[in-house]
Amino acid sequence: MKKMVLIVILFVIPSLSEADMAVSNFLEILNNAPIEEKYSLLESFMDRQELFPIIEDSTNVYFLIRQKAKSVNIAGDFNTWQLDTFCTNVPYTDLWYYTARFEPDARIDYKFIIDGTNWILDPLNNNTSSGGFGDNSELRMPALKPVPEIEYYEDIKHGSLRDTLLYCDYLGQDRKIVIYCPYDYSQKDELPFVVFHDGQDYLDFAQTKNILDYLIYHKEIKAVVAVFVSPVKRTEEYAGKLKKNYSAFITEKVIPFLYDYYNVSRQAEDHALIGASNGGNISLWLGFHYPELFRMIGAQSSYVEESLQTTFASSDTLPLDIYIDMGKYDIPKLKQLAETFIPILSEKGYMFTFKEFNGGHSWGSWKTNMKDILIRFFGT
Repeated sequence: MKKMVLIVILFVIPSLSEADMAVSNFLEILNNAPIEEKYSLLESFMDRQELFPIIEDSTNVYFLIRQKAKSVNIAGDFNTWQLDTFCTNVPYTDLWYYTARFEPDARIDYKFIIDGTNWILDPLNNNTSSGGFGDNSELRMPALKPVPEIEYYEDIKHGSLRDTLLYCDYLGQDRKIVIYCPYDYSQKDELPFVVFHDGQDYLDFAQTKNILDYLIYHKEIKAVVAVFVSPVKRTEEYAGKLKKNYSAFITEKVIPFLYDYYNVSRQAEDHALIGASNGGNISLWLGFHYPELFRMIGAQSSYVEESLQTTFASSDTLPLDIYIDMGKYDIPKLKQLAETFIPILSEKGYMFTFKEFNGGHSWGSWKTNMKDILIRFFGT
């Protein structure tokens, strides 16, 4: 009589400790687990995590959020803040997730959108970045360099901020500017200076005073005076019909005021302009039209209007030192304009630096790059 052998194949679900080693493994386990076990597995896994989003292998990012919702989207620098990126729900749980890959040194702003309308910060991520439209959650990849200069330090010497009102003819009203003077300012003569467009935003969102204090104290840059000018009609002043009026305010009101009341150099090679986005456009515009006043131009994630590009291309080369940067996840239109403008600067023989960084169109990125600009212009 023949003997029959019964072969039993056992399918073993990996233990949760094994799943901790890879989020993808855990998600597979959670999806396949019996309904009654899902929440205990989920709670145990989440309790074991120290940081969110979870980053594996220096490039893989898992955005996790627990919400009772019909849909969850994620929007940020990486998808130009569009609503077409959906998170996946693990059935019979409140866990939603989205997986992405970023460069090891990337820095990304993002938010979750609940049920298509409710934009929220990532409740699991304590890192945030401030901007003109409020706070965003901030993803910091592991190779992103620390930025110590943006912090406030009690044990270093600090400069001072002075508010001033200057009459603006085309507005028919006084306009506030803020002037930064470095420590020991009274003991110094003929300091270089830099004008920041979107001035209050550079103070509030880019921690520029902290950066100046830190770099000056540690002698990474010369002592400088900084002028923070905020827009009133931003688009028109920086990239529209009021460019000439705004430029007249800077050149005929702000600069003479500095000459009269502050110990600043009157040499154009000691004067810089810095702005972001449209603020970069007006910096380039002022630099081109007033090279007798400004020689150093910083344009962060800059819009460069096509008429200005044509002017640069069709005119004699000016003695300008230009810094331009652009993020990989920046506004596509701005990236396209940079791609046409940089060859013009190169062909015309301009002295310039073009830096590409793995970030987006945000103050979190711009403050991270501020040290590079200031050291280029005012390094010791």
